[in-house]
Amino acid sequence: MSDAVQHPSHSLKSSLPWLSGIITGIVSGVVLGLFLKAVQTLTGEKVYTLLLNIDFVPGLPPQLPEWIEFSLHLVVSVVIGIFYIWWIRRSGRPVRRGIFIGAASSLLYLPLSPLSSRVPDLNDAGAIFYWVVGHLLFGALLGLFGKYMHAKKRHQVHR
Repeated sequence: MSDAVQHPSHSLKSSLPWLSGIITGIVSGVVLGLFLKAVQTLTGEKVYTLLLNIDFVPGLPPQLPEWIEFSLHLVVSVVIGIFYIWWIRRSGRPVRRGIFIGAASSLLYLPLSPLSSRVPDLNDAGAIFYWVVGHLLFGALLGLFGKYMHAKKRHQVHR
């Protein structure tokens, strides 16, 4: 009899990487947010404002308190973290996959920038640079978490 049949709760638990994905998403999302906030504070480039921007979401006021906007950002990061852990459990290569997700998420600059007058323009090279660096940092953190968890899983199997 297969392990999934004998232990259905174990099968469900291993199929959805909830806890590790949540932790990965929160930590990576907080670091991205802090990085972009520091960049905005030091340079004036409104990349943190862009990260938290919700002007385009129908039904929400154009601006909410920062902590609510940051919480919404973390919800997105947690969803990405869960997907990322699920993905690397099936395909490996945690660092490569993490950096890919970071690079891909940096492309959100293109559709988000024109949606608000409060954020940098599409042709703001400085903002684009910081945005991409921040998202590559986000991806690298995903990769480090994934590499650690992948190594931990292999270590547990070989005991």
